[in-house]
Amino acid sequence: MVSRRDVVTGGIFASVSAAALAAPAEAGQGNDTQALQSGLSGIQRSLSDIEKVLDDGLRQPGLAAGHVGRLRGAYDQYLRANGRFPQLCEIGTAVFYDIYDWHVKHTQQIQITRLPDNRLAIQFMFTQLILRWENDPTYIGIPFDRG
Repeated sequence: MVSRRDVVTGGIFASVSAAALAAPAEAGQGNDTQALQSGLSGIQRSLSDIEKVLDDGLRQPGLAAGHVGRLRGAYDQYLRANGRFPQLCEIGTAVFYDIYDWHVKHTQQIQITRLPDNRLAIQFMFTQLILRWENDPTYIGIPFDRG
């Protein structure tokens, strides 16, 4: 039985390679090797573009992509030093948006609270991340505890 993927892929490759081989013949060129190489390089570029789109859309951001990985590294350092996760950590706006997007992508509940000093905090794992908009957007502070 032929799968749908085989039919679609076969049709795409056949049409692209036929067009690549027919173009030099119509122009009067008799060099089949050059036409074949240009056709195959065009196919390779198209496949690279498709791979990049699929990689960006399906695989990114992963569980440790972008600022999430850096934040987990700070957690890990605190965990090794203190034997538990931190209660608080300050972050910049880009990190805040990455954490928010992480929650949306992985369908996790988003817990955002407003602190007494009119700051926002988002819960990530066991730590409240405090938004510090006056710092660099990629800022990740040193994790700490209350008091």
